Amino acid sequence: PVIATSRIDKYDGEMVTFHYNRHEDEKYIEETIPAMDFIKRLIRHIPEKHFKMIRYGGLYARHRKIDSNLHRAISKSKHHIYRSFNQWRTAILSSFGYDPLECPDCKHKMVFLELYYNHKRVSLEELYEKAMSKSRGKRSSA
Repeated sequence: PVIATSRIDKYDGEMVTFHYNRHEDEKYIEETIPAMDFIKRLIRHIPEKHFKMIRYGGLYARHRKIDSNLHRAISKSKHHIYRSFNQWRTAILSSFGYDPLECPDCKHKMVFLELYYNHKRVSLEELYEKAMSKSRGKRSSA
């Protein structure tokens, strides 16, 4: 398997000891094999020169055409809110490894409807209006 250096436990010049969790049953496996066999296993995962690697597929893939259609569908005045919302979701996904809008039980996508702050409901429309009035105030004073 592809392996991180943190999973290599011991190397004595001839033998390599490493560990991993087998995907099929999540069983902890520790192996000690000759260094040449370890290298053979490892280089199998190095892609050919100019080979395109795909990091995300399916739901997490970048869908450029869909993104541009969605971008055009949202009014220009709300683009910054849409971007900041996606940054929040992406930040949680990349930091903690889960989508905050995916139900942990049934895996369906949830729709963001309400926001609570200090145990009080915060209207998304009010937040938007407040942000817009601040930005209008900054422009008029300049």
